[in-house]
Amino acid sequence: MATNNSNGEYSQQKLIIRFLKGLIWWLIGAAICFIYSFMMLGLMQKFMVAKIVTAVCAVIIVNGLYCNYIYNCAMDDKKLKKVRHVETDPKTGIKLALTVPIMQYASWIVLVLSKIGVIGDFFSIYIFMNMYTLGWVDLFTEERTISALSWGGIIGLLLLAVLSSVIIYLTYEITIRDIDVKRVVFYNRKK
Repeated sequence: MATNNSNGEYSQQKLIIRFLKGLIWWLIGAAICFIYSFMMLGLMQKFMVAKIVTAVCAVIIVNGLYCNYIYNCAMDDKKLKKVRHVETDPKTGIKLALTVPIMQYASWIVLVLSKIGVIGDFFSIYIFMNMYTLGWVDLFTEERTISALSWGGIIGLLLLAVLSSVIIYLTYEITIRDIDVKRVVFYNRKK
């Protein structure tokens, strides 16, 4: 979204505002995944396929919300460039990719500290904060204690956070550069 500065000119929205809005989208994603996972809990306890479907759908929900938010940020930046001739920071995509999912990274770091014994058991809190990981966690452990979580599981949880950053970066760059993904993928031509 464009903001009006003291000179009456429009400028790119500050990174902190975009981060805070991204945090709101993260909370919305967590709430949706909480409801979705709660509804699927009975099936997840009985069927492995339900765990896999829940895991994939929850990641799609969270990253889809991020994708929508970042798409709108990029469209605002494109409008600024087209209408007001305001150049955007070329590093905006990477900045958003590193700041918007910061809560995922921060909670993962606390989870690692919990695993090495610096702090108490944080695993249940981690799952609650990152509800989209519940289906994935259920694939490799049914216990909710840090001792039941393997280092492979911890690395897997980090990869889920990295996936969010990759999706945010790609969404911003594809949108700001006006790349027609359908044409590139299906017709192997660039616009």
